[in-house]
Amino acid sequence: MLNVLLAAVTPATADSISKLLNHSSEVCNSSCSYYAGEHSAMGLWNSIFTLLLVVLGSIWLFSTYKKKYILVIGGILGLAVAASYLYPEFLAKNTVPANCPVILQKDSTNGKAYLPPTDEFTSTETSTSEFSSTESEFSSTQTAAAPPAKTWQAYAKDPNIYEPIAIFLLIGLISFGIKNPTFRKYRSLFLLASVFYLGFYRGACPCMISSWQNSFLILLGVKVKWETLLWFLLLIPGAYLFGKIWCGWLCHLGALQEFLFKALNVKFLQGNKAQKIIKWVQISVFVLWIVQLILTRTNLFCEYDPFKVAFNLISPTTTGYILLAILLVSSVLIYRPFCRFFCPVGLTLGWVSLIPGARKLDKNDTCINCKKCDTACQQRALIHENKETTLRVQDCILCGECISECNLKKSLTVCKK
Repeated sequence: MLNVLLAAVTPATADSISKLLNHSSEVCNSSCSYYAGEHSAMGLWNSIFTLLLVVLGSIWLFSTYKKKYILVIGGILGLAVAASYLYPEFLAKNTVPANCPVILQKDSTNGKAYLPPTDEFTSTETSTSEFSSTESEFSSTQTAAAPPAKTWQAYAKDPNIYEPIAIFLLIGLISFGIKNPTFRKYRSLFLLASVFYLGFYRGACPCMISSWQNSFLILLGVKVKWETLLWFLLLIPGAYLFGKIWCGWLCHLGALQEFLFKALNVKFLQGNKAQKIIKWVQISVFVLWIVQLILTRTNLFCEYDPFKVAFNLISPTTTGYILLAILLVSSVLIYRPFCRFFCPVGLTLGWVSLIPGARKLDKNDTCINCKKCDTACQQRALIHENKETTLRVQDCILCGECISECNLKKSLTVCKK
């Protein structure tokens, strides 16, 4: 029987299978969100890059708000970044996170090596001769025991569950503070915290775009973990009850683009005609998202996600680096280009804001069309043309910049309508 099986697989076929398995392991290792933490050299560069962002962000915020405690907070964050690298490197002995598809095995050269998990065809234990088994190869095997049910303690520790819930509650808190002019001044701190935690610490994964795709895939009959749906499903009632605050205050993808844009603050694609073209492009891309999901029934975006490359400083494919370069250049020239052209979540939440009774920005009859809000709105949800200011509610991310600049404070308000 064994000889027949060996004869059925040619050397060329065996070599092809080996290459596929090796390539799969390489992609798995490289795309892991904790890749930088497992490889000390990459972790060092990631830490240096993050520390540089902390320093530049602190200087920028201090120059804007002239508050000394910003420098203190920046110093604490810098120490935290350094500690995050030094702790696993020298104290925790490079312990690999449990949810990462990489295991630690001993190596005779340096005492440790990161290797991909063994698959069903290999064994981590010393293998015994296949002919030494006392049982017959024709004997029936017992049905493998089902994995134990997940306890509520395990669910409480799952970031796929507690993070979306925490974000939902935070959106609600911000919705109460957005009317306060002093509170609105610190929006950049929320964005900066999002970049550090959801971006660099969590590796931009899982994210709301993956959750949106999984929510659609489950409608097609594709089996996905229900925990991965919470990110998107909780943003929908969050947008209806509290407004599109996620996009303007907490989204790490939008925050990265916004910080890059503020470096030069170039005025590009600002007119009303440009916004109409952008909207048609966004809807067309949304349709392509749907078509791709129907045809492939896979989450292809995660394989080439430029944000994942940006926050992890690694990509399993060359395409990922190319898309990252395009994202960085376009973000410097255009305010939030990915959000305005490609993001399916932002478009969906914008449609939610059009539902009667949803919390949104409102421009009332006291507006004198003074252009103040038009100048302040980088998202181009408010555009002044032909001596009149037009509000596009679905495009507004409730950043609050227009409210702060409005001459008549009650002309622009956040309310349920």
